Amino acid sequence: MTTPDQRAALLSRLAELPPERREALLGLARHRDAGRTWPLSFGQERLWFLSRFDPADTTYHTPWCVRLRGPVDADGIAAAFTRVAERHHVLRTRFRLAGDRPVQVVVPAGPVAVERSDVTGDPAPAVVEFVNRPFDLEAGPPLRVALMRLAGEDFILCVVLHHIVVDGWSLDVLMRELAECYAAHREGRRPLLAELPTQYTDVAAEDRSRAESEDTAHLDHWTRTLAGAPVLDLPADHPRPARWTGRGGQESLLVPDEVITRLEGVARQQRCTLFMALLAAYQATLGLAAGQRDLCVGVPVAGRNRVELEPLIGYFATTLALRADLSGDPTFRELLKRTRLAVFRGLQHAEVPFERILGALRLPRDLSRPPLLQAMFNLHNLPKGDLLRTAMADLAVEVYPMPPAGRTKAEISVDVWRGPEGLGGVLDYSSDLFSAGTARRLVRAFTDVVERAGADPDLRLSDLRGV
Repeated sequence: MTTPDQRAALLSRLAELPPERREALLGLARHRDAGRTWPLSFGQERLWFLSRFDPADTTYHTPWCVRLRGPVDADGIAAAFTRVAERHHVLRTRFRLAGDRPVQVVVPAGPVAVERSDVTGDPAPAVVEFVNRPFDLEAGPPLRVALMRLAGEDFILCVVLHHIVVDGWSLDVLMRELAECYAAHREGRRPLLAELPTQYTDVAAEDRSRAESEDTAHLDHWTRTLAGAPVLDLPADHPRPARWTGRGGQESLLVPDEVITRLEGVARQQRCTLFMALLAAYQATLGLAAGQRDLCVGVPVAGRNRVELEPLIGYFATTLALRADLSGDPTFRELLKRTRLAVFRGLQHAEVPFERILGALRLPRDLSRPPLLQAMFNLHNLPKGDLLRTAMADLAVEVYPMPPAGRTKAEISVDVWRGPEGLGGVLDYSSDLFSAGTARRLVRAFTDVVERAGADPDLRLSDLRGV
């Protein structure tokens, strides 16, 4: 196992070799890794289990679609994806059982198929069908691509990956390398891509090894903090199914700019970020709706704590389980202080994978709901860079907004982003439990809390409920 300094030295020596020699050595390395078994990361192992539990569940599919206008070279698109999958072993990985443990196997590099079709009328149904087609993680690739012609030189390029090999950060890497490889194909040259410092399989193996040898201080923090945490028990419109299905609906939300600006001012006064203030408002909304003073909310974090991980495609993201303390009918200002402390402490111990925390807590088995975290919250940075690119070689590119796929990872989840018009976002909810009307009321309750807390942060929790 090499250190980062050793890897850097090896990459430097590799870069000095003639291109033919360098390719030959990389080819030998790829051939060596093909067929070898590797352990799964902690996050991968949980997703693998969920896939085995319900192979038809498409909740953990990660799509990205763009509109392409111009003389699309379908063979060039396929060649570009093939080159990217050759570089990133995780895109040509299979997940299998070895004895009683799952392993990942890197298969030899080969062509990535691009499904081609002509679509008339609204393309949304065709996109949703493609996105919701289950993966066979044991026998097939965790990546599929479709090129849908709408009319003439108007296309939708739809990419779907299983979350077991990708996270949000990875999509930007994928689109950056895809654009370069496509342009290189069109121009008849080699792609200008730096050699990768490592592979995801190596990182997974290192993390497993590190977890076995490290002290337990970080894990102990989480087991102390989360011991005895109750489930979030929001009033439901329908009886809870015996088994979680992931079926979901979605409602949009918008907070005007002047309202969110006031909340930002409150956050600054308390040395807090907008994320902390919005999380506190979300916790207050859930507590008021459920009649609880103790609840947990999950917050995703990137999980890339080393520079060498930045250029990789893979599943690095993890989840912070933040426990809200709403006891004593606090003012919003006091709740914000409590939330700030919980976030800081969580980030100090963020290197522990969420899956290890679940295992250490030994929660009672309950197939009817997600474990520990029934609610999620995320403040996104607006996509930028390669996810919002406007060109790819001689093609015009724009994002094709994904139509709702009817899936959700949590009973209730809010994803928001700060833009010039204010705070935009969506609330995803379990349609097995809640009606669309209830979801809309929860959206209004959240936006009411944001407005009231921004106008008067000394209002108590009981006064933040909307009329």
